Amino acid sequence: MTVQVLSPSEYQVVQRDAANQGSISVAVHIDGQLPTVEVRLVLMPGPGKGTTTDWTALTASDETGEYTGELTAAAGGWYELQVRSPAAPDSPVIATVPHIGVGEIFITAGQSNTANRGNCSAPTDDRVVTFDGQDWRVAYDPQPRNGGKGGTPWPHLGDLLARSLQMPIGFACRAVGGTRTSFWLPEAEGYERLKTVAGQLGMDGVRAVLWHQGESDANAGTSPETYAARLTRTINQLNEDAGYAIPWVVALVSFHSKATPEAMQQVVEGQRLLWQRGLALPGPTTDDLLGPVYRTPDRVHLNDLGKQVYAERLFAMLWAQFYATVPLVIPQVVEQEWE
Repeated sequence: MTVQVLSPSEYQVVQRDAANQGSISVAVHIDGQLPTVEVRLVLMPGPGKGTTTDWTALTASDETGEYTGELTAAAGGWYELQVRSPAAPDSPVIATVPHIGVGEIFITAGQSNTANRGNCSAPTDDRVVTFDGQDWRVAYDPQPRNGGKGGTPWPHLGDLLARSLQMPIGFACRAVGGTRTSFWLPEAEGYERLKTVAGQLGMDGVRAVLWHQGESDANAGTSPETYAARLTRTINQLNEDAGYAIPWVVALVSFHSKATPEAMQQVVEGQRLLWQRGLALPGPTTDDLLGPVYRTPDRVHLNDLGKQVYAERLFAMLWAQFYATVPLVIPQVVEQEWE
């Protein structure tokens, strides 16, 4: 008997919901009909919380040997998917897939400072993963489906989030170096990259889009209203196509060695317009990370330290916006009379 787990794949992460849990679609193909096929998620050893699920019966979808169903699990550490059939003559567990997670997922987009540029790095936590549109893996650079062959800020940001939230962190990186906002308009190539991956991740499948772009628009002299209008079209269309409102975190990014201070300021004003109009959440700036301490010799691209500082700034803003909203509960003081 041949058993193939079609879904989920190893290192796959689904976005947790407001109840701190996520739904994982399971599809199993078995060469030969079995009366009952059951699956569960077993919490693997390691950091992070979570709870092993009960065995759940899958539905035989047709006569081709495919069984499908859903498992709901709490966010936390890695799980192992186990498949069994009480009718199997050899062993109750007939297939396994390790490293299945419920946590946080981000789409990253923009131009070269968030594409693969400069030295590569790797996360220290194997709960930081990346999605290429089909498969998942640990998020060592270069990131798949991301322009270039170098490094990104995402392994370091992922480490910070995984360690602080104690759950898997997934990235779907779709940046392209040298692009202007016009490249990301709904009728352009960049938008198709966003639309496709948002659809692949499913309804409510993303915590936020992390947007880091503006250098090329500063070089082109893009006005504040044009910058804001273009990105407004992109954000609104992606929400419509995805079927839900995806938060955007827009960084203040404009510095280019060939752009005038006035042109850079115009781009920053356009990014601030998106904040002011409630279309995007504030992201950090990298315009003050200048000189050889933070930039490569071309003066435009962030070096290793620059990418690290950017990741740490972005972590602080993400924490404030998404993860530190639970009010502090102060125990009520009950006055008592002395005897």
